[in-house]
Amino acid sequence: MSNIVIIGAGQTGRGYLNRFFQAESITFLDKDEELIHALQTEPCYHVSFGPGARKPLELENYNAYLIDSEDGIRAMADADLIMVSVGKKNLKDVAVSLKKGLAVRTKDDIDILTAENGVNVKQDMMELCEDQRVHLAEAIVFCTTIGEKWSLDILSQNLDYLPYDVVALGHTLPYENMVAEEKLDVLMQRKIYTYNCISAVVSYLGYYKKYEVYSDAANDTEIVSCIEGILKTLNHCICEEYQITTKEQKEFSDMAVDKFQNRNIVDSIERNARDVDRKLGATERIMAPLAIVRKHDQSSPELLLTAASALYYGKMTKTLLKTEAEYIVDLPEEWQKEIMEDLEALEQKKDIADILK
Repeated sequence: MSNIVIIGAGQTGRGYLNRFFQAESITFLDKDEELIHALQTEPCYHVSFGPGARKPLELENYNAYLIDSEDGIRAMADADLIMVSVGKKNLKDVAVSLKKGLAVRTKDDIDILTAENGVNVKQDMMELCEDQRVHLAEAIVFCTTIGEKWSLDILSQNLDYLPYDVVALGHTLPYENMVAEEKLDVLMQRKIYTYNCISAVVSYLGYYKKYEVYSDAANDTEIVSCIEGILKTLNHCICEEYQITTKEQKEFSDMAVDKFQNRNIVDSIERNARDVDRKLGATERIMAPLAIVRKHDQSSPELLLTAASALYYGKMTKTLLKTEAEYIVDLPEEWQKEIMEDLEALEQKKDIADILK
């Protein structure tokens, strides 16, 4: 039996990562005192998957400690594998805590995998590799998990699939449904261009159309039409960029659409739309797809409308950190003009179909 430490006992750590290690000894570490107390108090929690999808899991294979406590440091020191899912902005703090565990570690090599959404997220933890025992790599989370209020229980998408960078790690892992990927960087870029892009379409057009439930927006006929229009162009560009088959990319994008349209996962528009300043970044879910479309001499009116709807959300919620024009300054002038015209049309409450005419 392996000693597995999961740093970050939130929705992903508790509701998704633990599923891969049900036969192992798990230790959750977190800085949230209330959450750790709940995990220490409750003998188990449940992960459910929606009506008829799959029998709920009862998970009781864990201990839980505050990350910088004596027990937490000892757990890190004794671990065989450490999974980290805390949000990119917290990774540097986690690295500081991990150094405390490594300082008192008497065992040999240790595997550390980040399970975050983003490109090259392990960069914030590379200093750990100064210790020759550390094997640091990234994994990609495709599964949606939703916490239940006032409970440890989790509602999850029925997906057990965790790809990880086997090249960076240097060896394969023995855990079922953890998939060794030799080109994880390509898979991550495809996820940003596909999953994250579609999420932006649903989130920001869904906000514009006054949806609150995410899956309701994902099944809206106008929004579905926008997704289809974007994917027609984007899938072609991705196939050319990464030399993959049309069939493979279509199956990949179809999985993304199915995920977001799943009414068993009751997620909110607000949770997915927030942090719009980051999501309008150059390597993020709207600008990165626009960049690859531009690179391959294509265009997508629906994707430009999505950019405008993100700006609209930012204006309405007062969460933009710079002017609208500054977010799109690196795009071709004709695209900038179209986005600003779309934004004006959104502010005038025009129908999506009329804007795209």
